[in-house]
Amino acid sequence: MESESQVKLYFGVIIVMIAFVIITGGFILAILRYQKRLYSKQQELLQQDVAHKKELLASSVESAETERLQIAKDIHDEIGSIFSTLSLSVNQLSDNGELNKNQLQTSKNLIQSGIDSVRRISHAIVPFELELLGLEQTIENYLETLGSLANIEISFDTTASLEKLNTNATVALYRIVQELGSNCIKYAQAKHLTLVIKNKAENICLTYADDGIGVDLKGKKQIKGIGLKNIESRVILLEGTLKFISEPNRGFNCEISIPLNNNSTP
Repeated sequence: MESESQVKLYFGVIIVMIAFVIITGGFILAILRYQKRLYSKQQELLQQDVAHKKELLASSVESAETERLQIAKDIHDEIGSIFSTLSLSVNQLSDNGELNKNQLQTSKNLIQSGIDSVRRISHAIVPFELELLGLEQTIENYLETLGSLANIEISFDTTASLEKLNTNATVALYRIVQELGSNCIKYAQAKHLTLVIKNKAENICLTYADDGIGVDLKGKKQIKGIGLKNIESRVILLEGTLKFISEPNRGFNCEISIPLNNNSTP
């Protein structure tokens, strides 16, 4: 009887050990599968992040190239045409051998037109108001012009130390405001626009809102079409943060935070 009890005991111990091995093995297998899925998910997110950054970089390069092509086109079409006509007018003066008042006035007008074109194109490259007036006044002037041209009621308020921003961040922030304003008049069909810039800790925070038709943020083609990628690219290069908040028929909101001590190039 004692031998039979020992056999049963040994048999029971073996069964328990086998069960323990099976349970432990199953637990380890489950952990391995979970880690594999987690790693796969992390790789997927990493690939998406890399793809997104590549898309932003491509958008930034495309935007810069578009600006350069537009400047080249303006120089060729406007200034080239003006000075070609001016050359013809001056040649006519020389051929006639006498000063014709009408031709002289035409030449003066062409010269002034050339000066105006050079000023406008130069302004497109570097907004000189930023140096002369500062960022706050330049933004205010831009928004006043925007409101009068597009018949939009605009509210602008700032308590931020904008003068503490370096040149790169100043130009980038102004371009962002221009992009938001341009999108508003092109797509939003808004009646009211609000822009607030303030200090928060060591950051400059910009909040934009309009009551327009809104944006489907899931529609990638539409996002690219309204230039939000350009805004995102500038914010990333300034090591800032960005949030777009919008739904169709519910207006468009944008929140941007830029470090005051940033020295990146926009």
